[in-house]
Amino acid sequence: MASAWRTVQQFISAQGMGIFEVEVETETKETRCTCPVYSKRGSCKHIQFVNDKIKYTGHYSIMVPNSIPEEMALEANADAEKFREFVVKYAKIEIL
Repeated sequence: MASAWRTVQQFISAQGMGIFEVEVETETKETRCTCPVYSKRGSCKHIQFVNDKIKYTGHYSIMVPNSIPEEMALEANADAEKFREFVVKYAKIEIL
């Protein structure tokens, strides 16, 4: 079975370099990022941000408006691509 990577956070670069996504592998909790620094070094400030939250709470909680029904999140959770679409559409974007 292929690993299940899920987008958990989007970041806007404070330097105007773009929008990047951090993904978490659902089984191992390994993280990866789409930013160029991660591509070169295998680590970045986006990964550190997500890993710090995981270390502190044991999981990564996305922040969505209270007006979004919980059923939408549960439905999106059934599929990695649907979950990514949910994160892109409703989750808070961090700026680093």
